[in-house]
Amino acid sequence: MQKNDRTHFILNPGRLRRQDNNIYFDKYDDEMSVVATKILPINAVDEIYILAKVDMDSYTMAFLADNNVLLHIFSPYQSFRGNFFPNTSNSVNKSGFVLLQQLRSFDDEIKRSYIAKEITRAHILNDALNCKKYGVKFDTAPHISALEAAKTIPEIMAVEGSFQKLYYEKWNEIITDQKSFKFTVRSKRPPADKINSFISYVNTRIYNVCLSEIYKTELDPRIGFLHEPNYRSLSLHLDLAEIFKPILGDTLIFSMLNKKEITAKDFETNAGRIKFTNEAVQKIEMKMISKLTDQIEAGGQKLTWRQIIRREANRLKKCICENAPYEGFVYQ
Repeated sequence: MQKNDRTHFILNPGRLRRQDNNIYFDKYDDEMSVVATKILPINAVDEIYILAKVDMDSYTMAFLADNNVLLHIFSPYQSFRGNFFPNTSNSVNKSGFVLLQQLRSFDDEIKRSYIAKEITRAHILNDALNCKKYGVKFDTAPHISALEAAKTIPEIMAVEGSFQKLYYEKWNEIITDQKSFKFTVRSKRPPADKINSFISYVNTRIYNVCLSEIYKTELDPRIGFLHEPNYRSLSLHLDLAEIFKPILGDTLIFSMLNKKEITAKDFETNAGRIKFTNEAVQKIEMKMISKLTDQIEAGGQKLTWRQIIRREANRLKKCICENAPYEGFVYQ
């Protein structure tokens, strides 16, 4: 399924293969026979999301890497499982200087806390603006005060977690279908109900969009500031996503549910796990791509949301490398 922002989604079993310096997708039927073939022009692809069982050989993967194409892999239950990302001479992320500055900023407790606080502040304000848009009252003052008083990363994370719990409770004042989509508690791996399944799917989309845009800068996605790198391989995209999940993800969920574009009928249960139907995924992706390609005024320019995210990554890089002031993006 081809989209207009250079992102492709594979929802049916099949095979990805290289031929004549392009990528082809062969769709399988239930007998694993090829029933249709579609070309994915390599110059028109930045990312491929694989949400079905797909065969692929190592030469095809090498070709994708040579052309800086990211793969995002999902389980049969639409749970995100990992990325295949380029590490070739064509990759943008090759600055030793930026890497060293990023490491130094991470090791500097004051600077790391400063960056983490600004990301969290933007997250809180963007969440609160969502509530305001729907006429739901939310006093952010005590949370901002607690954030300013926080001294360590665990304290900052605790402020964020406390705020997010209250924010999710406000969703029941925003979402009209309380029979099917009442929020009770956040659950992951696996999501316990339809609303959590929707949140997890959309959040994963935002994480991967942020990762894709980070790869277009010189920042190293392995080194985050709010989220600990520790045992996960990548963390910086999780930081950036905290800013943009309220703007791009939560608003999409509210809109699609309240307009009944997604209903309880768009979910199915497989082995006790809740997942979207393929038709629902297509509806969500049409909305997501439309949002990502929308243009807004920012800094005297008209930019798409992908460009806004990349600009945010570069603003973070300027803070890291040049000690420039940094304020997380707040969408008024």
